[in-house]
Amino acid sequence: MSPRNHDSRRLLDHLRVFLNMLSRYLASPLQLVHNLFRALLRLYFKSRRRFQRIPIDAQPERVAGSSQPPIIFPQALYNNQLQVLPLTGPASNPSIPLLPIHAPPSSSSYVLQPPPAALVNSQSRNFAEFKPFIPSEVMRYDKAPSIKPDVKQYAHINPLTRDYSDTNQKDSGNWHARVHPEGALYFHDSVRGIYTDSNLQSEERRRNIDLCVDELLAHTAPGLQLDCNKLELVVQLARKQKSGVGICRYYLVDHTKHLLFWLHELSTDKLFCGVQGVEKLSHIKYAVEHQYWQHCELYPNENLPGPQLLKELKDVVVHATAETITSDVSLSPFDGDELSKILDLIGRLQENDKNEGSAHSICVIARFMRYFTRAKFFNFCGLPAARLDADQSVYIKEKRHKLILVLSWALNVALFGAPQSHMIELRRVWVDRSTNSPRWKNFNSKLSSEWSGITIYSTVMIAVDVSFLAVPSVGLQDPGSVTVISTYLSVFCIIGSLVVSLFLTRQNRLYGQESADTAVQFLKMMTGSAFGTKALATIHGLPYAMLLWGMVYFMVAFSYQVFTTTPIITLATTGSACGIVALFTLWLMCAARDFHVSTRFLAWLRACSCSCRSRNSTQP
Repeated sequence: MSPRNHDSRRLLDHLRVFLNMLSRYLASPLQLVHNLFRALLRLYFKSRRRFQRIPIDAQPERVAGSSQPPIIFPQALYNNQLQVLPLTGPASNPSIPLLPIHAPPSSSSYVLQPPPAALVNSQSRNFAEFKPFIPSEVMRYDKAPSIKPDVKQYAHINPLTRDYSDTNQKDSGNWHARVHPEGALYFHDSVRGIYTDSNLQSEERRRNIDLCVDELLAHTAPGLQLDCNKLELVVQLARKQKSGVGICRYYLVDHTKHLLFWLHELSTDKLFCGVQGVEKLSHIKYAVEHQYWQHCELYPNENLPGPQLLKELKDVVVHATAETITSDVSLSPFDGDELSKILDLIGRLQENDKNEGSAHSICVIARFMRYFTRAKFFNFCGLPAARLDADQSVYIKEKRHKLILVLSWALNVALFGAPQSHMIELRRVWVDRSTNSPRWKNFNSKLSSEWSGITIYSTVMIAVDVSFLAVPSVGLQDPGSVTVISTYLSVFCIIGSLVVSLFLTRQNRLYGQESADTAVQFLKMMTGSAFGTKALATIHGLPYAMLLWGMVYFMVAFSYQVFTTTPIITLATTGSACGIVALFTLWLMCAARDFHVSTRFLAWLRACSCSCRSRNSTQP
């Protein structure tokens, strides 16, 4: 065999071995990718088969502060032949009495009587689950759009038309269509005292919600009586988005105690609005009362005592006004100007509604009472550790990791103490991860003024740096000289300060003028890192710190240019002047941080003299 053939065969053997190894190592990843692709296709087609058309009147579940696609009640509820579904979930809680009511009906109230036995046996298991919810979860303001702009049903109006009521919104049985002062449509059963935001424009949907109400009332405790003046019920039909299980959401309203209550266990995640450390029922009462006032705002009841509620609201506003005038750390959710406007509105309402309240006045009263009650809950009102000042923290501080403390200290020194100063201001606004609306507005107005001024200074410094580089004695120097490099660094720092200032100013315009709730969400997003609030304080101090670094680099370039190219007389004169200016500048900076060199020097001298006297007295 020739050497050439032997080399060719060896090359083929090596190539065969390489291909075998390559196929062995690539087979497993390719198989994994293939299986993953097949699984994704299978999930995609399965989700398409499960997709259903969502009716307009469906009310979705949502998390406070977020929106989700609408969800519907089970399709069985909208068919003529209702399917019988097993009753599961919290409705079967043994701790809740499931006895029928035998109290006789009265003329002033509707007794919670169970439906007939035959009806209960055939229809009581129509709803898979009863779920308690709170008024802040009512999806009145987050409904999906349902109006088709291309529809032209009425091209003209018939002669002598004076009745403009819709045929599908006419009163049917006990249900009456109501229009909220804001314009929202809801339905009210004035006989039993029941409200719903579900769309009841068809008889079939009214029948479905009546079945839901009857089934719910069949599981109530004995002695409860629905009364428009004392006890009311709010129901909504929905379904779970993932499992498609039909649910009936509800809550009961007690107007006498200004509270809500439920027949099943209620999760407190949305009720507490993110407040931590809640452990007393007297504290939880304010969270429930806050939801009660939101219910009164959503469904104004004209039977409520308007004059009495106005007097109570006036007392609260007058106290908050006095506190705002006499203290800089007021806990009021409104500032002085807003409180004076609220008092003016209360006076006008008292003039118009002397005997009884209207729907508009009840909405106004409930809206303001809701803010004041929520402030009581956030400030732990009625507890030994209640927050009495806006700067006061009620939580025990957690110890930070030493590495984070060291890095924070290093950043504070490198940025000329700007993060620490912003941290102090931020702690006055962002107390215990909650904010006060008047303080939030003042804080953002100060930030806007500071960043606007820094933007002007940055523009001036860029012009100074460029002009300095245009000086012939500087422009002819070597690009690697100290003067040129320091000037370039100064330009970069000034441009960074200008860009960050513009970005922060824009962010402040977007989020700074929003409500306190939006501010809380924004601050949580910005302080979610391991550094917490210090990260946001560092970001706020970046424009100031980079501007100072730009000035420092410019002073280095200018000083190097002056002290290396001037005669001795000029050097002595400028050097002494520069030293005096630096001394006074450092003195001002130390005094601003409560660091007095003279005081500490005198204290050191006294300590030394005292130690010398003690030594002399101890010698024989």
